[in-house]
Amino acid sequence: MEYSKVYLPGEIHEIIGICLIILVILHLILNKKYFKSILKGKYPLKRSLMLVINILFIVTFSVTCITGILSSQNILTFLNIGSLTTIYLHKIFAYASIIVLGMHLGINLTKLFDKIENKLIYVAIIILGIYSMIAVDFWNHLTGNYGFSLVTGNIIINTLEYLCIILMISAITNLAVNSKNI
Repeated sequence: MEYSKVYLPGEIHEIIGICLIILVILHLILNKKYFKSILKGKYPLKRSLMLVINILFIVTFSVTCITGILSSQNILTFLNIGSLTTIYLHKIFAYASIIVLGMHLGINLTKLFDKIENKLIYVAIIILGIYSMIAVDFWNHLTGNYGFSLVTGNIIINTLEYLCIILMISAITNLAVNSKNI
């Protein structure tokens, strides 16, 4: 999420990043059975897709973390060996991680999505996600066109917009995977 200095001091941004790293590591530890099963069994399309998405998420999130640590300006300043390019890459990969996170959730939370009986809810989620992508100008951030632009507005609304984007990508991924009975 775009937590510029308008919303949070740099220290808080870095603490949130460290907490995310810890949470992802805990998630990986709790799901170690998945890693043990990677080389076992057959790989139909859905399982293959899950593996590709999981690898993409590990890569994008890892690059986000590494570039964030290298460009730390507050907590891990002794590691601050990054350049302006490192900071740009941190932001771009953070946005890419949002996309892959949505795909990861969409393919792994099938039971949750199965509870949505009314398909109009999917339409509403997708419309709200598209609106949110436009509101935060997601594409320009993803492609690095904005660099370090300031975010305006309310932190709660901005956070909800990014959550809507993740939910939209999750819903689209879930629909795509389930519509083809992969």
